[in-house]
Amino acid sequence: FEREAKAIAALNHPNVVTIHSVEEVDGLRFLTMEVVEGRTLGDLIPTGGQTLDDFFELAVPITDALRAAHDKGIVHRDLKPGNVMVTDEGLVKVLDFGLARLFVGGDIDDSAATQTASQTAVGTILGTAAYMSPEQAEGKPTGPRSDVFSLGTMFYEMLAGSRPFVGDSKVSLLSAILSQPPPPLRERRGDLPKDVERIVARCLEKSPEARYPSARELWQDLEQSRARRAATEASLVSVLRRPRVAVPTVVVLALLIAVSGWLWVRGSGVRWAELEALPEITSLIEKGDLYEAYRLALEARKHLPENEQLKKMLDRITLPLPVVTEPAGADVFLKGYSTPDAPWELAGRTPFETRIPYALMRWKITREGYETFEGAPFGEGPILMLATGLVLDPVGTRPEGMVRVPGRTLLRVDFPTVDLDTYWIDQYEVTNSQFKEFVDTGGYQRREYWKVPFLDNEQELTWDEAMASLHDTTGRPGPATWELGTYPEDHGDFPVGGVSWYEAAAYCESVGKSLPTVYHWYGATAQDQLSEIVIFSNFDAEGPAPVGSYPGLGDYGTYDMAGNVKEWCWNTTGTKRYILGGAWNEPTYMFKDPDARLPLERAPTHGFRCARLIDPPASALLTPVTPQYKTSTGDPVSDEIFQAYRRLYAYDRTDLEAEEEAVDDSSPYWRKETVSFDAAYGEERVTAFVFLPRNAEPPYQAVVWFPGDDVFLTPSSESLASAYLFDFSPRSGRALVYPIYKGMYERFVPFSRAPNEWRDMMIMWSKDLGRTIDYLETREDIDHEKLAYYGFSSGAIYGPIFTAVDDRFRASVLCSAGLWVGVPPEMEVANFAPRSRVPTLMVNGRDDFILPVEFSQRPFFDLLGAPEGDKRHALLDGGHLPPDRRELIREVLDWLDRYLGPVEPR
Repeated sequence: FEREAKAIAALNHPNVVTIHSVEEVDGLRFLTMEVVEGRTLGDLIPTGGQTLDDFFELAVPITDALRAAHDKGIVHRDLKPGNVMVTDEGLVKVLDFGLARLFVGGDIDDSAATQTASQTAVGTILGTAAYMSPEQAEGKPTGPRSDVFSLGTMFYEMLAGSRPFVGDSKVSLLSAILSQPPPPLRERRGDLPKDVERIVARCLEKSPEARYPSARELWQDLEQSRARRAATEASLVSVLRRPRVAVPTVVVLALLIAVSGWLWVRGSGVRWAELEALPEITSLIEKGDLYEAYRLALEARKHLPENEQLKKMLDRITLPLPVVTEPAGADVFLKGYSTPDAPWELAGRTPFETRIPYALMRWKITREGYETFEGAPFGEGPILMLATGLVLDPVGTRPEGMVRVPGRTLLRVDFPTVDLDTYWIDQYEVTNSQFKEFVDTGGYQRREYWKVPFLDNEQELTWDEAMASLHDTTGRPGPATWELGTYPEDHGDFPVGGVSWYEAAAYCESVGKSLPTVYHWYGATAQDQLSEIVIFSNFDAEGPAPVGSYPGLGDYGTYDMAGNVKEWCWNTTGTKRYILGGAWNEPTYMFKDPDARLPLERAPTHGFRCARLIDPPASALLTPVTPQYKTSTGDPVSDEIFQAYRRLYAYDRTDLEAEEEAVDDSSPYWRKETVSFDAAYGEERVTAFVFLPRNAEPPYQAVVWFPGDDVFLTPSSESLASAYLFDFSPRSGRALVYPIYKGMYERFVPFSRAPNEWRDMMIMWSKDLGRTIDYLETREDIDHEKLAYYGFSSGAIYGPIFTAVDDRFRASVLCSAGLWVGVPPEMEVANFAPRSRVPTLMVNGRDDFILPVEFSQRPFFDLLGAPEGDKRHALLDGGHLPPDRRELIREVLDWLDRYLGPVEPR
């Protein structure tokens, strides 16, 4: 029941039944779905089969619905004519996802199906016998290719009027599916085109490998077949209508068919892009599925290369990125993070420039003679790696089983900032079979591997005392989870667990590696902005899984750094050693929350991976680490000192010398004005974009936007970064004002974030913001008493500074805010937030790894000076980037309605 709800909820497709809610009343659980009035597909199959036109009208949308499911990692497993409805208007709806399962990470093992009310025993064969694939009939693992077989069975029946496999009993029917070929379609239908017969025959191949990989490839073949048929008919009609041509020549006819076919296919692609793709892209953006929107937009752009609406859609959800490799000439492939089994799609050959969505993707980069890179880079460090040059390793130079992590400055809110050189780290956790080699070669007897004194709390142990405690359940040397000196049968590929820090360090020493420091471990898990990795990792499970069996891919190609087993690291904190990443039985936030245990602890969840440092580590990386979980640098400064800080942000309100530079009326939702005015420093000008709503009357309420750090990756304001996070404001009837702050877009200047330079930049940002409000106060079409501040990420973190030094805002919205310490007191949020008394909404992700809830978000919220009733902390599912745009919009608009007042529609 839950499976069906989740499967349908994951899809948003016109040919899939819509689910409205999942509810429970008095212990009875139920779904509410749309009413689909019409007839089942089975009712529409006449004796002798359907016409080709009727077949295509139904087969294409049915396959398209399954394409959407397979692209989302969902396999239906019970396709049959009775589960397809056709309305009186001809709309197809695929129903009954009750047996649907995710096939992420491999096919579904039906033999391990959980017993439910409808599944009477473990190993029950699931589905409807007449439409099962051979592997489904045998209870073997099933995937998209199984659905393809079921579709082929349906298509055969639609065309022939009878099923391809029959039997007097269920046993004989399943036997026919497993061993007998279907009667050739040409014997049932002599008028079928060969390509249609070929498509159905490929679907019904006994071997899954011989079928279409998924419904996507089948759908493409069906569309092409339909296009060829339509083009042929159109060209024949055109030729035969000519009055003096009775029998055209073969050459002319062939030419006409080819040209007409090309025109029809081209025209059908344009129609599809305009009528189907553009609305679907809009829908995907609205719900926050940015990768699917991006992928569909790229496909639509092939048919609409100059379409302005499509260009603006891409600009909303993407940022420009040069993709560079060393050496050049590498092929770059992409696919969505949430669809690891989807086919790779070629993006280009390096060096090239593209646009990437604000979404996690899987990247594969290949070049002949070099090792393949496969990872999921996202965030400032990994993206800069792609922009400045991903180093490819010549074949044979990469240490076996390891991945390269490029050097960079590591910034974490809880640890000191450090610089890391390039290093290697194991792609997977150390397995039982690998650790067995250490045991069998005398690893527990060779003292040269055990280089650190043994401590039990603060008491040092002798070698014999320590070794007496490092044994398995039968007293043999080995992990605490083993017995008789070995691991459980068939668990060689599982991560080793039940090892102490000392055993982990000794193993690494034996293979010429070392345990990673906490900095090197976190440096390899740079995936901070988004939290999809925890969805695809081993959390909330019954035990560990074989390494690499979960598709939780890290930025640089690691697996299982989230979940499975916790991983020992080098550094100490007090008498404990760090162990990071979380385990299979822990909550997902433990992926990035530091943990430390006594080094002799040998819990089943304790494992490790190794690192290999190319250069000797700086001493600062090996020293004890105390997490810097500070709610502030101390108590807020006195009012007298604060006023001194505030005067740093003051400026003279000289003449703005404002000018209107351009007007763009192309949007149906707003009028975009580009204006400029004098800055409050130097001889500079500030450019600002003013989006005026079309659905409200002036004077307009106004929201002033401050972006996150993604603007520093975007050289031109022609494509405004993170537009999908704010463009709903003018659509809600409020003006949106976007000043180009110092250092951003065309006003870029080198910016190192050194403390004093950062403070000076902050002061210029505040002055740019103040001058923007000065400009708005000169306009009669803006309500000067109803202004709101809206900041994202950096713009949210430092929002209280701006609202404390300028009291003209009536509401504030901080999206992805949290406390970040270690900056000069003149820009320390703890000194400003208590003085910011504007009503403030904070919207955060529960799994924000950059600004964790307990140690960053809540202390920040507590510092805000607004009365308790005038501030709200809204926690949404997801990471640093808002995962569900609709929830964000709901929170923001409700807040603005409350403190600025609702907007009166025009």
